[in-house]
Amino acid sequence: MLEVAGIGRDYRVDGEVHTAIDALTFQVAEGELVCVVGPSGCGKTTLLRMCAGLLAPTRGAALVDGREVDGPPEDTAVVFQEYGRSLFPWMRVGANVELPLKRLGLTRAQRRERVAEALRLVDLEGKERVWPWQLSGGMQQRVAIARAIAFRPRLLLMDEPFAAVDAQTRADLEDLIRDLWARLGITVVFITHDIDESVYLGQRVLVLSSPPTTLRAEVHIGLGPERDQLETRSSPAFAKLRGQVWAEIQAAKRGET
Repeated sequence: MLEVAGIGRDYRVDGEVHTAIDALTFQVAEGELVCVVGPSGCGKTTLLRMCAGLLAPTRGAALVDGREVDGPPEDTAVVFQEYGRSLFPWMRVGANVELPLKRLGLTRAQRRERVAEALRLVDLEGKERVWPWQLSGGMQQRVAIARAIAFRPRLLLMDEPFAAVDAQTRADLEDLIRDLWARLGITVVFITHDIDESVYLGQRVLVLSSPPTTLRAEVHIGLGPERDQLETRSSPAFAKLRGQVWAEIQAAKRGET
């Protein structure tokens, strides 16, 4: 579904070229949920923006369904960390969710049906007429997720979407994403700085190195499809996987190969 093939990104600062990402390669299968972690400043957001067609790579390419990404790909949606900036405050919740649907050529009735369905899936049924600023931070992020899934993407890219919410809301949103992923059969690439979150959510965790960033490790998460915030996180298997990912990130920080 998604192939990152030798992708790299350079920046020029004061006349000098700095390599942020260098020859990064991995694949994500259709229907897979993959988390990406790494040391702070390793370029996780830069990587996601290149996969989303929002930033051009210096070399290499991202491919969706075998087609090179040179702009936002069809059937792809992105959920950003800053939900307060991704929702339009002068538009009610329903209008925010409906906005990207207008380019699909749907009738007004079809758009309203999709909006209602998406809000129901994120437990915001009947909130179409509410203003975003009347909702809590977690509920605003649910609106952003509803807007993404109303588009019915095959690939969902998420950039640390729960970093700005409290711990209880974060746990609820993690379970929401796993539920939506299972129900809708979409492919999810989830960027996070939280090790526990990556292990709880993902089928695989990709660990990036320090800059110039490459793929350091790939950890397969064999926790099974059914996960629970208390039982799963308390299990010896979870602790072992968490330790494995943590150790790889610490080694990346030290610059070990």
